[in-house]
Amino acid sequence: MKNYQSFIENRSQHQSMKRKLLKEIIKLYGEKFYRLHEGTRKALDRLCWFAAEKGFCFPGSTYLGKTYEKSKGTIDRHLKELRKQGQIVTVYRRCPRNNGKGNPVHLFVNHPYFNHWVKYLQLDLESNVETDVKTEHAEITWESKSKEKKKTPTYNLSLKDLNKYIRNKVNIKLSSDYLPSYIPTSFKNAVRPFFSYADDIYELWGKVRLAYKLSCLEKPLEDITFLAIQAFKETIFAYKGKRIKNTFSAYFFGTLRSLFIIERRKEVQQNGDNKLFYNFLEF
Repeated sequence: MKNYQSFIENRSQHQSMKRKLLKEIIKLYGEKFYRLHEGTRKALDRLCWFAAEKGFCFPGSTYLGKTYEKSKGTIDRHLKELRKQGQIVTVYRRCPRNNGKGNPVHLFVNHPYFNHWVKYLQLDLESNVETDVKTEHAEITWESKSKEKKKTPTYNLSLKDLNKYIRNKVNIKLSSDYLPSYIPTSFKNAVRPFFSYADDIYELWGKVRLAYKLSCLEKPLEDITFLAIQAFKETIFAYKGKRIKNTFSAYFFGTLRSLFIIERRKEVQQNGDNKLFYNFLEF
């Protein structure tokens, strides 16, 4: 990843990309950002500076904390918030010594290289979870001297193995009551009569977020939730009429893209700048 071609060519472009990434974080915090401790703001600024070149960075929380006189817990708390709000995705190298997690690598969602890293690391865009990345060299397994079979501690499992462990122990499907709080209630209520499980609704909302990101709309997603609901209703209508040839989620995503493109076209027209040509073929 470090050897990949840089997105920027000079310091001016570096500053511009850094400001773009930081602007998204400031938008996330709102006025609260300027009330944060100066050291915290500088740490977030430094993260954006590191990520501007190739879309990822890997400074440790301890390093940032010592540099800007903040505790490791404070830095970790803000990184967790950025992950929760969809600004970054954190992956980990596996540590070959103990088969545990190594140093974190933070991928910035709003960087142009983000989609490249998603494909390169084979990440799931809709899961929005921390992910383990395998090391280049095979891990060395050490046999126990005792003939008695050792129990595998769950705290030392990779995320993939831990998920398998949990699913083997708890073979149930979660109801819609377990959905994350950031999914709008209106969307939940519209989808719940047809999809009662949390995983299904979460997958559909992931399609909404992805379509919104690709459409480059200026309005917040919360203000156009009604379009997502309309797209879902149209998909249900098409499904009932047996007009869906692929999958339900694929048809839903295509309908979303169409509605969001129309909304984006309205935004451009409202700007009143008829001299600029907006290329809708890029969507």
